[in-house]
Amino acid sequence: MLQIAEAESLEEGTRHLVIEFVITLTEARERAPGMMRKLSQFISRMFAILMKMLLDIEDDPAWPSAKTEDEDVGETSNYSVGQECLDRLSISLGGNTIIPIASEQLPAYLAAPEWQKRHAALIALAQIAEGCSKVMIKNLDQVVAMVLNSFNDQHPRVRWAAINAIG
Repeated sequence: MLQIAEAESLEEGTRHLVIEFVITLTEARERAPGMMRKLSQFISRMFAILMKMLLDIEDDPAWPSAKTEDEDVGETSNYSVGQECLDRLSISLGGNTIIPIASEQLPAYLAAPEWQKRHAALIALAQIAEGCSKVMIKNLDQVVAMVLNSFNDQHPRVRWAAINAIG
């Protein structure tokens, strides 16, 4: 299933259905408690797939000076699926499982020259916060410092994502 989810040559809809199936398995704690949590490679790969989906956002030069508020401009269906599924994954698996993987993958995104990667890292932090709050609170100084550094980013969408993450 993960190979299908990673295959960018396939139609988005096919990949989205596979991701939905896998996330639903992860959420099925009552029927298979801990089943997906035991597959550490699965979780790491799934997190990476969802992070890559968050990169599918288009830059609109008019976005920062828009007269009406539409924060979703430029977001694709991949972006939306990535965002929703990161939230669901973190809620179903919890911080003890997700935070080590996020800590491994997010620093490279935050340090990347591409604004989309820095934006994706901040959006991911915001999305996993609910499911990982108990574990994130233990390292709140580090998390907040990481986000605050992005307040001065050159790209307006990264600055917006930083504000969103603090919220």
